[in-house]
Amino acid sequence: MKIITVLIFMAISFLANCQSKPAVPKTPKTTTTSSSSSVSIQNSDSSYSFKANFDSDKNEKVKRILTENLDKKQMINKGQNLVWQKSDDNEIAYTVTFKNGSLKMNVDKELSSGNAIKKFIELGEELRETISNN
Repeated sequence: MKIITVLIFMAISFLANCQSKPAVPKTPKTTTTSSSSSVSIQNSDSSYSFKANFDSDKNEKVKRILTENLDKKQMINKGQNLVWQKSDDNEIAYTVTFKNGSLKMNVDKELSSGNAIKKFIELGEELRETISNN
């Protein structure tokens, strides 16, 4: 009888322990940031174009690269937007439009010199690297 009582007591205590709530680990604190950018470059025999969209944290870097590499005489400041445009005989040789988070460059190779075209291609590569890197 003692053995049966001990076995019943052990079974009840075992079942009581199985019913306790398991310890739940704390949820770790995480912060996520998302970044999105896109760059498109088209280089044909007659034109070169560069289009990019990027996060606003890269605005100052992109703006600095443009102002260091493009002729200030060709720049038009439209508030937050900057536009560089060069025309020859009422035809546009190149246009660069910078808006917060956006950049477009179009170069007409037939109206631009070889040095200017090379400069825009190099500028596009520098901008692509700046925009694509986090």
